Amino acid sequence: MGAFNFTIPRGDRSISDVLARIPKTFKEEAGRGFVLLSDIAPSQYAEILQAVILTLESRRPPLEKLSEYLKIQANQISSLFAASMFTVSVLGEGGSAEEFINAALASGLIREDRVAKIRPFVETIATQQPQVGRIIRRAAMPAQVLPSISNAEVVVDLRLAFDEESVSEFVPVAVVHIDTDIDKAEIWFQASKYQMLQLKSDVDEAIRRMEIAEAWGKREPKA
Repeated sequence: MGAFNFTIPRGDRSISDVLARIPKTFKEEAGRGFVLLSDIAPSQYAEILQAVILTLESRRPPLEKLSEYLKIQANQISSLFAASMFTVSVLGEGGSAEEFINAALASGLIREDRVAKIRPFVETIATQQPQVGRIIRRAAMPAQVLPSISNAEVVVDLRLAFDEESVSEFVPVAVVHIDTDIDKAEIWFQASKYQMLQLKSDVDEAIRRMEIAEAWGKREPKA
């Protein structure tokens, strides 16, 4: 359960138009997810929404944690999450709960016998539309222009040097894989412990500067 890339830009399209254009495989996956969502208690909606927001911001869905919280099997949580992400992404750009449900019924995404149980979830998302819409817009901004990181993996190898039949030296080496949201735009590299410490220092400094920039952006305008 690694990276998760998901965007449905609506633009000027209606919800019905968006639903009519989603791929069949995703539609089937989300359809199974809506069945699962219909059995979720409203008291658990906040945790689902929080997981969706975290995914929009980090592109790393907390599926294992969500599966454990909702007590849903790991092979089912991706379907529920697909339905949740779809609902949030579409309604975050506008539209009412009634419009979404009617369009989902017409497209076969939601079954008629599940509408009453799914409606509270859709209405919950619709009532938080301003906040959700802002999060979607902010999450999309860093992904503009250049490829964005979608997943990073690091493994540590122990590199050995031999003197005839004996090990003479050893050193740990980090092997790093960085994936992006663009096909074939991946990076692999290896680094020593010193290089990884320097990288950590650079990342910490970048985060510090981002926090300063964020605080500056939130400052009160001068009178």
